[in-house]
Amino acid sequence: CSAGDYMTDSGCQQCGENAFSGDGASSCTSCPDGKLSAAGSTSEDDCEYAPCSAGDYMTDSGCQQCGENAFSGDGASSCTSCPDGKLSAAGSTSEDDCEYAPCSAGDYMNDSGCQQCGENAFSDDGASSCISCQDGKLSAAGSTSEDDCEYAPCSAGDYMNDSGCQQCGENAFSDDGASSCISCQDGKLSAAADSGCQQCG
Repeated sequence: CSAGDYMTDSGCQQCGENAFSGDGASSCTSCPDGKLSAAGSTSEDDCEYAPCSAGDYMTDSGCQQCGENAFSGDGASSCTSCPDGKLSAAGSTSEDDCEYAPCSAGDYMNDSGCQQCGENAFSDDGASSCISCQDGKLSAAGSTSEDDCEYAPCSAGDYMNDSGCQQCGENAFSDDGASSCISCQDGKLSAAADSGCQQCG
């Protein structure tokens, strides 16, 4: 019999799928485990692993799963790394599975990755945008909570309360950054928003 066939009592018969034979064979040899071949294959070289499914890649010992931060499509012989800074689970099947790690508090996610929140805004862990401080409140860049938003220190003649800077009333005064006003001593007066008291008369 010619290669690809084998001898039986009734003559030469073709080897079935996943087996092969050389010239003059009396039987067919099975392909190694996991390898496949068409009927009538003539050598072990005809035995090949089935194409790998997406998320796997072909090695000498068969299909292996792509590791973390890489992906593959159907029939791949290697895995493709995710773009710089992006991560994926093992066995990922496309670049769409590659994503940036969630941002930490004080940052937010955009198409380029994590970016720091600017001044007068803040963010929590995993944010896709920053939240502005309430009107009149300020914060440093990279602030992580609303508690970081504070009113700017008041100027002399004003004082700070929960609503921001308020003007001291008559016969009271304050210095820069005050949280309360100080009453004038007996015999001294001041106009509203003054930074000191004047002697009467």
